[in-house]
Amino acid sequence: MKRQHANKKVSVILPVYNHERWVKQAIDSVLAQSFPVHELIIIDDASQDASWEVIQSACQSTQDIRIHCLRHASNQGAPATLNQGLQLAQGDYLAILNSDDVWDKDRLQWLVTLAEAQALDFISTDVALLDADSSPAEQQEPHWVGWFEGLKQDYAVHSDLWATLLRGNCLITTSNFFFHRRVYECVGEFADLRYVHDYDYALRVLLAGFQMRLLVGEKLLGYRLHGANTIRERPLAAIEENMRLLLSWLPALHEVLDEQRLQGLEIQLKDLYRYTGEEWLTVVHQRLLAREQELFPLISDRDGWIAERDAWVAERDAIIQQQAEHLAERDAWIAERDGMIADMQQHLIEQQQWVCERDDWIAERDEMIRQQAEHLAERDRWVRDRDGWIAERDAWVAERDTIIRQLRGQQQALLDSRAFRLGQALLNPLRRCRQVVVGGGSCLKN
Repeated sequence: MKRQHANKKVSVILPVYNHERWVKQAIDSVLAQSFPVHELIIIDDASQDASWEVIQSACQSTQDIRIHCLRHASNQGAPATLNQGLQLAQGDYLAILNSDDVWDKDRLQWLVTLAEAQALDFISTDVALLDADSSPAEQQEPHWVGWFEGLKQDYAVHSDLWATLLRGNCLITTSNFFFHRRVYECVGEFADLRYVHDYDYALRVLLAGFQMRLLVGEKLLGYRLHGANTIRERPLAAIEENMRLLLSWLPALHEVLDEQRLQGLEIQLKDLYRYTGEEWLTVVHQRLLAREQELFPLISDRDGWIAERDAWVAERDAIIQQQAEHLAERDAWIAERDGMIADMQQHLIEQQQWVCERDDWIAERDEMIRQQAEHLAERDRWVRDRDGWIAERDAWVAERDTIIRQLRGQQQALLDSRAFRLGQALLNPLRRCRQVVVGGGSCLKN
């Protein structure tokens, strides 16, 4: 685009707060504009990080006399910082760029040319969504993109900025503010609203009758979404401030409301009501998480106790296992002992039976002994009788022997006598004859 209206002066206000990571990129995007700025007013609102050092380094490296740097001793807030910048600005046109956003290099050329050509007082453009690393973030923020696309489609269909703006803040951020000085001189400064001062200002500009335009399709602003965005630090508070703003605007809106615009306002109020419920759930979740963080030391202690308990339980289980093994051994021993007792009982039963049998045998033996004693006694009597008989016999034998001796003596005396010898001599011939006779008879028989 060719440079036109070079005599028009553009003052850029760049408020800074804790954006050390991105402020240099924001400054560079202003200084790199194809339409040169008249002045760049940088105001650091008492940043707690190294933002001020980054700003000073950028100023020293560029040595650009258009840059004016200021720093607050204490934090004043975004509206007060913007108002201070507007008071200091000298340009025909005033533009704002927050320290975490960036401009396309042709943004000011587009806007100055369009404003002069169509007598526009206030212009905003389409935005390209960026993440903390300056990469496209549309895929990371589908809900936000869907909401913004809905606003742009509404504006494309109706070409009624009132209807679209009442449906939602389609300007998105003060980084998307480009307006003529006469707007500031008429509308004045930003209201002391932490979250929706940009929305309030846009409604005031529109209500004042200025010519406003939203350039859909021209993404000349890189809008960065990150965890430190002001509107994301306390979503419920931002929603509440937005609802209070709309309610406070109702008396002033009655002159401009028609069915279409009222429908847009109804849609936004319903969205805010829904967002409130969702954010309440988010807050509850975050508080639970915070509570969980507080409980982490206790959880750590608990985990330590649990670990100690588990160690104790493991030790106890080992002891129980040992005891179980001992009990198993004891049970085995008891079973063995019971077996031995059963055997012993069986042996005792058998022994008892044997004792009974022994007693019977002893009784039988005693009876036999008694009978034997009787037999012995009888035998003794018989022996005594026998001994008596023997004694008698011996006496008889002795007597007989005496008689035999006497008889033998007498016999011997007889034999020795002369008469016996004489008789013997006489008898011998007769004996021989008888023997012959007897013997001869035997021979005849043969």
